[in-house]
Amino acid sequence: MTRFETGDILIGNIRPYLKKIWCATHSGGTNGDVLVVRIQKENENELNSKFLYYLLSSDMFFEYNMQFAKGAKMPRGDKASIMKYKIPIPPIAEQERITGILDKFDSLVNDISIGLPAEIDGRRKQYNYYRGKLLEFKPLTH
Repeated sequence: MTRFETGDILIGNIRPYLKKIWCATHSGGTNGDVLVVRIQKENENELNSKFLYYLLSSDMFFEYNMQFAKGAKMPRGDKASIMKYKIPIPPIAEQERITGILDKFDSLVNDISIGLPAEIDGRRKQYNYYRGKLLEFKPLTH
């Protein structure tokens, strides 16, 4: 069993094309088919865990991962190659800004209690706008 802690990033290593990735919200254990990525203590001031999660959940990472996957029926990512993946590391303030924006988008897309009301409000505004445009007529002159 492999231990993981809150903030660790867990990547499903079987069939990497399924893009299974999770930023741990609690600690626990997993099996050897899940890669646990943890930021070392000495690097915590340079790399935000959530920022790293967003980088590793990108299509670019999974395309990279698939290049080195082994096996036809149930391909597995290559741990050594994954560890060589180049990660851009902007200043921590920029990482936090990017993470904040992506967290808001994530909430809008994945949390129905936030996303649905926002979508409904947007559609109402759009409806009111187009209704006004469609029903706006120039006065008739005789």
